[in-house]
Amino acid sequence: MPRSLCEEHLADGRLALLPEPVEPPLNTLFLVQRPGADADPDVVRVRDRLQHAARTW
Repeated sequence: MPRSLCEEHLADGRLALLPEPVEPPLNTLFLVQRPGADADPDVVRVRDRLQHAARTW
């Protein structure tokens, strides 16, 4: 679960982090867009921000 969805529960003790596994599970995400969407600067801006943010997920 993304930390952003459970941060409050972790902070007040309602949830606890499990130990990190030796080999973490894969969390593969795919970002797709319609052909030709690169022509829309708003689509490009959202795609670039998602790709940048995903580096810290």
